[in-house]
Amino acid sequence: MKKSRKSKNSNSEEVNDIGDFEESASTSNESKSPKIRFGFRIKFTLMIIFIVSIVIVTMTIFFIREESSLLRRNIIQFAEREVIHLTNTARESISQKDELTLIAAIKNLQKIPSIKYAYILDSKNRVLQNFDPGKNDSVLKDEITIKARKYKITDKANIITHPDPDDVGGLIYDFSLPVMHPVFKTRIGTVRLGFSDKVIRDEIAKITKVILLIAIAFLGISILGSIILAGITIRPIRILSSGASKIGTGNLDYKIKLKRSDELGKLAYEFNEMTSKLKEAKDKEIVARVMEEQLELAKEIQEGLNPSLYYNKDGVQIKGYTRAAKGVGGDYYDYIDIDENRVGALISDVSGKGVPASLVMVMIRTVFVSYISQRDIECATVVSAINDSLSAEFAIDKFATLFFMIYNKKTQELSFSNAGHGPLFCYRASLNACTVTMLEGVPIGIMEDVEYQQSKVKLFPGDIIVLYTDGITEMRNQEKDEYGRLRLQKYIMGNATLSADELTQRIVTDVDDFKGDIDQHDDMTLLVLKRAV
Repeated sequence: MKKSRKSKNSNSEEVNDIGDFEESASTSNESKSPKIRFGFRIKFTLMIIFIVSIVIVTMTIFFIREESSLLRRNIIQFAEREVIHLTNTARESISQKDELTLIAAIKNLQKIPSIKYAYILDSKNRVLQNFDPGKNDSVLKDEITIKARKYKITDKANIITHPDPDDVGGLIYDFSLPVMHPVFKTRIGTVRLGFSDKVIRDEIAKITKVILLIAIAFLGISILGSIILAGITIRPIRILSSGASKIGTGNLDYKIKLKRSDELGKLAYEFNEMTSKLKEAKDKEIVARVMEEQLELAKEIQEGLNPSLYYNKDGVQIKGYTRAAKGVGGDYYDYIDIDENRVGALISDVSGKGVPASLVMVMIRTVFVSYISQRDIECATVVSAINDSLSAEFAIDKFATLFFMIYNKKTQELSFSNAGHGPLFCYRASLNACTVTMLEGVPIGIMEDVEYQQSKVKLFPGDIIVLYTDGITEMRNQEKDEYGRLRLQKYIMGNATLSADELTQRIVTDVDDFKGDIDQHDDMTLLVLKRAV
């Protein structure tokens, strides 16, 4: 009844463990997704606008400067041509004293809005003609006129800028050239033209306005294009985000439907592959948990088959210990009273490890328990019965070694039979030495109708029988050294005064200390029988 309740508890734990995954998933679902305060779409749009704005502003400044410089050069070239033309006219008119031609030239220049003034001076800076007839015959003594009078280069105009008194912030470009006599090449006068920069500024303003309008149009188009492009780019990302959110709720069957040939399409494919692998891993994890629970339950059941109580009756002490390498194993020991004078003890080691070996071990125990209940039994007949039963039942390539002994408290004799397990390892208290009694036998499960031998030894007070599987003596440490029979023998001799229970515990502890952190590679089982009195 106890085992039944344990099974139910284990099953309920199994259900709880399987439900842990769903509970954790639901818990994660309750956590709120962070709000998007400054989304990628806005960032992407602003980034494009910023880049385009820098490009447009840079190009606008560049074009304005280039156009302004070109316009200024064209106007200056126009003014220079006019000065040269007026100088040529003045040279001919002054040398021939043709005043009418000078008046006509001045009137033509007066029609040009950008020309603020025009002076034709003689060699003494006396005004011959200008826009204001009232200034004719007057002498100009201002600084600009003096500088112009000193300028002697005839093929390039002298340019002097000064503030425009009629235009706040405006400038006047003063162009001057000396007038040379056509024959004697002496200076006979000076020509000055004053051009206002207002026409330059007005033209630059017009060009700037046009360029700015074009820039604003391009900026608007870029903003609209960036918004559309961001929307197109963000849409698959939103699909990926939505899919990831659904997958995060535990819906591993969901597939992200995004067919694209770019990196986002590849990312969607990787997401779908990941969910498939996660689902497969989840299913495997559930199966593994179930198997782990089943193995743990099988381990508990198997451990329950081995006697856990310390046998201490009528001067006879028996204690056993077993530990599987992989949850469940094929090692088995047992001891049981046959009658008031006899106690039987058995140790067995099934080839291999894990579940198959444990099933064979259960079969051995079943046959053993059924035969041990008979009163008129001998060691050899019990071993033969176990062998015949298992040889007929084995459908797999498995065999087992087995050692069975019966101690008679009345005669102090130990009868035993060996089925390929190993020698009888006996500590003699009177000699303070260990002896080994060899008795050959075929392992059980190989063939039927095997006749096993039986032998007897007499035990005296303090004598100890130690039976073990190869998981004890073949245990290895980090240096790959084996624990060995010699070390076991010395340890028994050094602790022979202990009870069977204490000696068993001490041997197991010594083996574990020898092993260190290395994983146990084989099932280990120990059975100690001691005649205390």
